[in-house]
This record gives sequence, C-alpha cells and structure tokens, in this order.
Amino acid sequence: MSGEAPRVVVVGAGPWGLACAWSLARAGCGVVVLDDGGRPAAHVAAGMLGARSEAREDEADLLAPMTAALEAWDGFAADLVHAAGGGPSPLVASGAVAAAVRPEHAAELRRRAATLAAAGMPARVLTGSEARALEPGLGPAVSMALDLPEERQVEPRALLDALWVAARGAGVERIRSAGAAVLRDERRRPVGVRDADGEVHSARDVVIAAGHAAGKLASGAPVRPVKGQILRLRAAPGAAVPLARTVRTPDVYLAPRGDEVVVGATVEERADRHATAGAVADLLEDALRACPELRELELAEVGTGLRPATADGRPSVGRDADGLIHAVGGYRHGLLLAPLVAAAVVDLVARAGTVPAGPLAPFVPGRFAQEDGR
Repeated sequence: MSGEAPRVVVVGAGPWGLACAWSLARAGCGVVVLDDGGRPAAHVAAGMLGARSEAREDEADLLAPMTAALEAWDGFAADLVHAAGGGPSPLVASGAVAAAVRPEHAAELRRRAATLAAAGMPARVLTGSEARALEPGLGPAVSMALDLPEERQVEPRALLDALWVAARGAGVERIRSAGAAVLRDERRRPVGVRDADGEVHSARDVVIAAGHAAGKLASGAPVRPVKGQILRLRAAPGAAVPLARTVRTPDVYLAPRGDEVVVGATVEERADRHATAGAVADLLEDALRACPELRELELAEVGTGLRPATADGRPSVGRDADGLIHAVGGYRHGLLLAPLVAAAVVDLVARAGTVPAGPLAPFVPGRFAQEDGR
C-alpha cells in the first residue's frame, strides 16, 4: 500500500477477525482489534477444511470459493507458523472419506459426487469393503464412500493462538472491549468505533468480523447464531485412535487429531450454549454406527458454539452502501474460508473497493438490501 498507512479497526477476534488483522498489518496498515473476550465459535469447532466433503448440490455456488480457500491454506499456514515463531503447523493434511452408513445416505453421496464431477473434481467412489480397506476403523454399516485425499484439517485452538502471536508481532493493537457503535461522518461513512468502555478508536476503514453479533453494529448484516454441539473422544494413554482420516457422513463427522476424535456437529436454530443429553446421544449413535471402535474412547469434552449464519447461509464479504467492510457469515465454512476472506479484505482496503476480487465477489453484503427491496 502506498502513501500514509491506513488505520483500520477490526471488530471481532475470531479466525476471520484475526486473519484479517494480521494480513492487514503485514500489508502495512495500522490495525486495532476489538476483542470482547468471548469464546469464538472456532474454539469448539472440529477444524475440518471440507471443500469437497461439503460440496452440496444446493450450495454449488460455494464450491469455487471453498476450493480456492483450500488451495490457499498451505501458504497461509506456512506464513503463519513463521510469523508466530515456528513450532508445529496447525494445518494437517489428513484426507477424508465421505461415507454412507444408512440406506438413504448413498443417494446423497452420489449427488455429491456428481456435483464434484461437474466442477471438474471427480471423486473416487468406493464400495464398503474398499472403504474399510482404506480406513479400517470404518464399521460394517458403511455401504459406499467417496475418497477425498485433498481434504485438510486445522486445530482451531492452536490456530487462534498462532494468529494472536503473529498479529502482535506485526504490530496489531488489541483492545479488550467489545465494539459498541460504528462512528460515522456527515455522509454516514464509517470513521471509527466506540468500544463498550466508551473509548473511541478512529480509523479510515472499519471491518466488522464480529460473528453472530455483527448485526448489532451493521444493520445490513443479517447474521443469526446457529448452535452446534460437538464431542471430543480421547484414547487411553499410549493408545491410538481408530481413524487416520476425517470421516464424514450426512449425519456426523469424525475428525481424528492426535489422541482425540472430534465428533460433531448438531445444527440448531437456537442461541443458548447449553449442552443437551439428546444431542450427545444422537452424535454418539451416529459416530458409533460409522466407527464402532470409538466406544472404547473416553468422552473427554462436550462443547457448544454459536456459528454466525447469514439469511441465505452464504458469507458476506465486501463494503456495504455506507462503506463499512463486512467479513461475516462463515457458518459451517468459517475456518476453511479464513485465508480467502483475509486476502479479500486486504484488497478492499488497498484499493478502497466495494466488491472483493476473486471467487468471493458474488457474496457482497448489498445482496441483502436488494432482497429487501431497498
């Protein structure tokens, strides 16, 4: 960026907010992050980067950004590890298997395979026995599967820690207070944010990355919380978990990570954070159907989080009519899309643009105003 370094306030300290803040600081911006101290949804996420395993036919428009984001993750993770001072990468190239464990699942997986093939990314279709040869932990209920070796996963808690270290090293200032109001000039252009403690943080650009709370600061961000419950199952000391790859069925996912397998996740149109017995029972039933050997693992953690979802379930990235930059609505793909969203926000700030370059271009916040007839 040429000329005087722009000052940017980023509201939100989840993966999108921190990835944007770090990337903006690397590009030469002065950056302030407002952190409300709440636990982001990513803290309890499984961390799957499922560009192909989540390629649903009713979300074909998301396939291009999901694929581009997956391709961006290797470089993003390498840069992050270097900026955070070394250590293990939070990114793991685990591969995935999409498995059918109920009679109705086979048709859904065939539709997913057709969606991938239409996009030029055909997946190898496996019989149940072939799937068990590839991943011996799969149970006899698996009747067919898709082999998805390109899939990755990331450890969300390690990622958040590394992003904070990298952001601080790049000069990002952390303010431990929530954003209370966007400050605007006489033309309604954003000129800063007042935090919950009454302090004013002036800026040339304001990025709203506040998860499901974004709508409190940006009326054009129709974001709602969608509750998810997950489990962490832990192997006994010295024992291995029974899976090497991530396993996805239409009902549940199993993400092996070290001595644990993360099992999730419910999708509930609720905003509470209470863990429920019914959700635990349903997740365990579906997990054990896919991988019976999981019954020997310890139930180590039950976690809940609130995913930020827009009205149409797609991300919202770009400037609104007043000039506020939106980076919200990650929903089920938040961790996967983080590098792509960060690059888009840097581009928006650098050229004072409205529409992000690349595959996120269709997902601008202005589409919601059009739907409302404004």
